[in-house]
Amino acid sequence: MWTNTDPAEISKGKLQNVSVSSSGKFTLSPDKRRADGILASYVWCLVADGTDSLFAGTGNPGTVFKASHNGNIEEYFKTPELHVQSLTIDSAGNIFAGTLPNGRIYKISSKGQGEVFCKLPVPYIWDIISDNCGNLYAATGNSGDIYKISDKGIPILFFDSPFSNILDLVIDDDGNVYACSEPEGIIYKITPNGNASVLYDADEDEVHCLAIDKNGVVYAGTSSGTPPLLRAPAPPVLPKVQLPLLMENFPGEPSDVWLNNFLSENDIETAASTFMEEGYAENGMREVPVIPEMNNVYRIDKDGRVRKIFAAEGFILCLAIDYNNDVIVGTGNKAALFKIDSNNGASLLYDFSESQVLEILSYKNGINYIATGNNANIYQLSSSFSREGTYESVVHDTTYISSWGCISWKGKTPPQTNIILSTRSGNNRRPDITWSDWAQTHKSKVVKVKSPSARFIQYRATLLTNDSNVTPSLENVSIAYLPQNQPPIIRRVEVTAPSHFPDDIMENSNTLNVPETVHSGPDDLYLDSSRKNQKAASNEPRKLISWDAEDPNNDRLEFDLEFKSVDESKWKNLKKNVKEVNELYWNINRIPDGYYQAKVIACDSLDNPLEFALHEDIESESFLIDNTRPVVLNLKTVVQSNTIDKNGRAGHTIIVSGTARDAMCNITDIQYSIDSGEWQTTFPEDKIFDSMEETFIITIPYISADEHTIVINALDYEGNIGSSRIVFNP
Repeated sequence: MWTNTDPAEISKGKLQNVSVSSSGKFTLSPDKRRADGILASYVWCLVADGTDSLFAGTGNPGTVFKASHNGNIEEYFKTPELHVQSLTIDSAGNIFAGTLPNGRIYKISSKGQGEVFCKLPVPYIWDIISDNCGNLYAATGNSGDIYKISDKGIPILFFDSPFSNILDLVIDDDGNVYACSEPEGIIYKITPNGNASVLYDADEDEVHCLAIDKNGVVYAGTSSGTPPLLRAPAPPVLPKVQLPLLMENFPGEPSDVWLNNFLSENDIETAASTFMEEGYAENGMREVPVIPEMNNVYRIDKDGRVRKIFAAEGFILCLAIDYNNDVIVGTGNKAALFKIDSNNGASLLYDFSESQVLEILSYKNGINYIATGNNANIYQLSSSFSREGTYESVVHDTTYISSWGCISWKGKTPPQTNIILSTRSGNNRRPDITWSDWAQTHKSKVVKVKSPSARFIQYRATLLTNDSNVTPSLENVSIAYLPQNQPPIIRRVEVTAPSHFPDDIMENSNTLNVPETVHSGPDDLYLDSSRKNQKAASNEPRKLISWDAEDPNNDRLEFDLEFKSVDESKWKNLKKNVKEVNELYWNINRIPDGYYQAKVIACDSLDNPLEFALHEDIESESFLIDNTRPVVLNLKTVVQSNTIDKNGRAGHTIIVSGTARDAMCNITDIQYSIDSGEWQTTFPEDKIFDSMEETFIITIPYISADEHTIVINALDYEGNIGSSRIVFNP
């Protein structure tokens, strides 16, 4: 069953006139219209007058355009500047335009005639606002000052921050001005008489935008990350200074991030390693791509409590408060528009084709105007819903050719609304002409998928309304499918002599619930000095059969084990219906000596009907079963010399010689014990255990002059022990 509820997966789908919330709920987006005809790269700012006319400040060039209520665009006033960065309007209909890079504010009359209203001693004017007394406030860079400008155009320094840029301003009903800065993300509150206090010091390096709602709650959006590198314009009057960074660096990722895959790796590339001169581009298409990081919206209540209420991958470039007192958020460098409601629930309203949403103007009757950059456009979003919208899911990979069951969904369809689901399928990751056509389902919430069997599937949800005030809602979509059954895979089978056995091995020779064992080769097992005190694993000869197996469909597996001699053709049953383990201890004490093979047969019948169950088997390499003990022959003792021990007692130095022989495998150890004492190791004459017959000579440097029994043990590769003894009586 594929249920499309993962926010990261949902965000990779294709939206058209459909909004999606952080919980994965789809609704129709507000109705959207675009005004064409703006000859610029960026629309930086918007302002509206009382006649339903909209004015837009642009760059490059720095022009003010007028958009009428019917969507017509005309050039209203052209400045000699590169960018009109901010606009505000007074009660008489005069527009004030803040520009860069020469720090001029223009006053434009209601007839479209303009002149320089004020020249500030700074290059950049990032924002201007007005108070109820007709004063202007200008946020500037690169000295981080706020200027208060009288209605006569006379500026005074209102606030001098210690940072490079004040980027945005808002004002409350009491005349308090709120400002945000970079390269330290500080939010200031400045009283009408100029007394400043820090409202919040954000972790991010840049707080880029502010908004204040009807209740006096302040919202702040950050733009941390690698700054965009732009080709600087070349006019000689342009000061060679770094513009305030639109994006900085965020030190940590918030825990509740639902759209952290909103911008894919294909959307943003790493910034070029060769740095160009920094400044604003002559046209937006010449930007060097930047690396997006997580940025946040903070809510600051009137009592000073600060909460992080939203996070997105990219740069938060503008904020606005709509008629419902909800927060509207614009992002870049892939333009998107979000809404945060009073419960801090976030919704993606629109995903734009442009690079940045640079300004949001909340207008009357629930209308919002959206300004974008790269390319420069203005959109009008109404309070009514779009008549039709679609969501096209990501392509789901079922791994194998699959048969489709039912597609089901949850949601609501009020009167005059409808939801239609369609599916298509194919056998390559990217839909193309080889895929099936969209197969439309019925209006039922559970219906059989009509698309042909395939590996990949995709669905499309179409939301419809005949009443623009009502929208259907879709909460999740599930598609049931049955992948083509694949046979089990057995990657390995080995038969070894175990070095130890589980505690319960004596109760059941085929015990399955055993810990993993590590098989040691003969050199590791017998040439290490630690083996002298090693306990015998069991009185019964055994083999450990182990294997690795998996099922491509993740079905449960059971195993049958068989064996045969290498000179036989018919396999014999060893153990059936082995489950949940991948090893078997085999008691071989009644199996004749010789070379054998083992076979492991895997079956997925536990999770499939018998007619669909599949088998796979694998045979081991041949292995030796040797239950016959080696023999120790030709034992002789020779007195080499007389000797005296450390206590002065007389004795002898003797030499014991003999031969250890096995009929099936190599001798791997020879040990001796005198009078039931500790076992001691000796090597063969050639110092190497490498054959089925080994001669040995044991020199015993001291033995007392009375009777002694010397026992010789020989151990073969299969763990069989043969013994013999010789009595020494001088």
